Amino acid sequence: MLDSLHQVGTQRDKAQNRQLHFDQYGALLLLYFFNPVLTSLRGIQQASHLEKVRKKLGCRGTSLGSLSEAANVFDAQKLEEIIAELAARVPQQTLTRDQRALENLTAVDGSLLPALSRMAWALWLDEEHRAAKMHVKFEVM
Repeated sequence: MLDSLHQVGTQRDKAQNRQLHFDQYGALLLLYFFNPVLTSLRGIQQASHLEKVRKKLGCRGTSLGSLSEAANVFDAQKLEEIIAELAARVPQQTLTRDQRALENLTAVDGSLLPALSRMAWALWLDEEHRAAKMHVKFEVM
């Protein structure tokens, strides 16, 4: 599904020597999202040098600079078609009576997240006690 992304973002590569393509970057990000061992950009970079990862994902070992640049080079909107296709594959389920009862329910939360006293941006409480206010609203179903 990612093959269609291979040439995205290569227009500015006049020398045609791009080593990391959007499809490969996407595969590395998926590996990151579904692998609890990877917790950072450096972890992704190190994993990209493992032979098994390179074979499975069809990519070369990549540098931190290439991974960092990729977030600005590749247009994330190009993933919308792939996401829409995946969403269409999800089988529609019939809601149970309990699920139908929750269908129009919206959950709202305004939790305080404690912050370190030196975090000047966290001004929710006072100079001695700092926190950030997290506003979350989502449809339960």
